[in-house]
Amino acid sequence: MKNDGSAVHLCMSVLFDTYPGEVLKLSPIPAPAETSKTHRATAIAYGIVCHTLFAVGVGSMILAMFFGMSRSFGRIPASWSPLTNAMLLFQFAFLHSLLLSPFGATILKRLAPAVIGTRMATTTYAILASVQVFLLFVLWTPSGVIWWRATGTMLWFMSSLYTAAWLLLLKAIWDAGLALQTGFLGWWAIANGRAPVYPPMPTMGLFSIVRQPIYVAFTLTLWTVPTWTPDQLAVALSLTTYCLVGPLFKEKRFRRRFGQTFTVYENRVPYWLPWPRPPIHRNDLSIYDVSADWWGEKTRWLRTLQNLVPARFEFFDPIVGDWRGEAVLDLGCGGGFMAEALAKRGAKVTGIDPSEGAIAAARRHAEANDLEIDYRVARGESLPFANDVFDIVVCVDVLEHVEDLDRVLFEVRRVMRPNGVFLFDTINRTRMASFLLVTVGENVIRLLPRGTHDPSLFIPPKELARKLEAADFNVGRFVGMGPCGLNRRFDFIFGLLPTMAIQYLGQATRRSSPL
Repeated sequence: MKNDGSAVHLCMSVLFDTYPGEVLKLSPIPAPAETSKTHRATAIAYGIVCHTLFAVGVGSMILAMFFGMSRSFGRIPASWSPLTNAMLLFQFAFLHSLLLSPFGATILKRLAPAVIGTRMATTTYAILASVQVFLLFVLWTPSGVIWWRATGTMLWFMSSLYTAAWLLLLKAIWDAGLALQTGFLGWWAIANGRAPVYPPMPTMGLFSIVRQPIYVAFTLTLWTVPTWTPDQLAVALSLTTYCLVGPLFKEKRFRRRFGQTFTVYENRVPYWLPWPRPPIHRNDLSIYDVSADWWGEKTRWLRTLQNLVPARFEFFDPIVGDWRGEAVLDLGCGGGFMAEALAKRGAKVTGIDPSEGAIAAARRHAEANDLEIDYRVARGESLPFANDVFDIVVCVDVLEHVEDLDRVLFEVRRVMRPNGVFLFDTINRTRMASFLLVTVGENVIRLLPRGTHDPSLFIPPKELARKLEAADFNVGRFVGMGPCGLNRRFDFIFGLLPTMAIQYLGQATRRSSPL
């Protein structure tokens, strides 16, 4: 089995899958005003030790299991070897769990100089876990019995399965945050004089299929080896049990740390196997509560929402002309992508959204960028504003999700001043839109979690025009919008299209007559 770089970078975190809040129960750690050269040199030294031990431990694990634990270096007498092997298995499971406890957090902080000990915790944890893995797979005493060893075509077949299991594991680790899982996060932040930036709770990629893909993938590596011995069976049974039971304690910590965010995710995604899946709840907007890292650029569907902003303004800007001083309501603002773009154009922006998590993220980002935006938690069916207060209402990625479209349009009309402008986009109710956005977008490429959209709520342009007329709007121009290319990250970019078969933008103007 080739011990290449991809294998080295993938496997340690399988066995010590962790999260910064689990290691230290931390709130964000502020960076010190100045990180001394000594501390930076210390961090780099820890990083070298961490990744050297990581590579050695990973290589020993891959090779040892490839040969069914028959070539490890333990030489304990046969009468004692079952006990010592059992102790090696026990030390891994016990110490791994201990280091994730409050007591373990104290130990981790003391394994580096006090000033940097807390920020170095992910690195020191990786060092200890690497040593544990090395002890287990190098010091194991083989029984000397080989039940089965693949040869010829079967060897190639089993080796391919074994490699595929490790590659699946690499994908799971990547989705969870490679820097965190490998110990890189801690020492690299200190070496650069900044605070560690932790990834959000993983919910995308393989984590949208099962909640514990790292443990599932590692279990597959245990059972796809091309050599079977009593030793490999003992290791496979023991570590599979650990992979089944261990995540239950991890999820208990996640419930305490992430609260409702994790509960929503737990109810939508199965634990260990992708079946049976819970029934799909269409128009499931819990995605907006789960995603706290709106501006982190690590979540693909959020980057896609950001990529929609230029296309929307390509249509909106010529209609409005000068946004400066206009009172604008961003209805369904999410994390603030459109609201911030409006504020930078000089508008006086108010943003509402029913998701408290999205509003909190929007407020944090606006404050960090010195933007004055009034964010509120509210729903489109009941806007918390007096009559005739906004010059413009912008409503994007919303109309295809609302419970009562007629009520939302009435509320929009109510809060707008006479001759105010309503700017919107939505999804057309066509087979093409349903296929691309639901079948492909949700079920195949997983751009969005399954159930985000309900095709029955998509709105044909003629139907929306009738509803706008009934709500006392003068209906303006509609124009198609959709994907028109890929950027360097292979994310969709969007523009105006000659067809409205997928998505479309539109405008309407409030009539001056009273309600």
